[in-house]
Amino acid sequence: MEFSELVKTRRSCRSFDSTPVTEEQVDAILQAGCWAPSGLNLQPWEFIVVADPALKAEVKEAAEKAKNEVIAADGPGWVKKYSAEFIQEAPLLIIVVFNPKKGGLGAFFGQEHGALQGASACIQNMMLKASELGLESLWFTFFRPAVLQPLFNIPENLEVAGVIALGTPSEEPKAPPRKAPVVYREKFGAVED
Repeated sequence: MEFSELVKTRRSCRSFDSTPVTEEQVDAILQAGCWAPSGLNLQPWEFIVVADPALKAEVKEAAEKAKNEVIAADGPGWVKKYSAEFIQEAPLLIIVVFNPKKGGLGAFFGQEHGALQGASACIQNMMLKASELGLESLWFTFFRPAVLQPLFNIPENLEVAGVIALGTPSEEPKAPPRKAPVVYREKFGAVED
């Protein structure tokens, strides 16, 4: 698939069928993630591949707790309609963790998020590869990372960048509208005529 088509057809999926994700697909997706750019090529990411239904249920429970926290804090109304059922439907979850100390030289210049930026690029690569393979995914962050850390034995020095729900979509995911890019020339705020 041509890259521009892949970027436009990749979708966040919240409805999966039960078709398993093969080991070959998992390996291809992880390899794509590892080719992402990172500060000083430190590659701050590590992966936890999760197929166990009981562990997926725990991730769903963490999402439900987060949802209730948002509702209790009078957060956005749409959260009440939010369902995390797809976490259990997804044949596979890949938890992407990263070492915040592997962010490159940015820490010397007030740029503290280099490792998270690298992990984010890694996740994007993985999601694009999944789509190329006929799978879809969702970059899931609706949970408190501190809840997942003990559940998955994640060391305290690592952080969770996200959980990728992965599988064959059970229905065609719809594309959300995209806004036109906001572009300035030479300096912020300088609008082209």
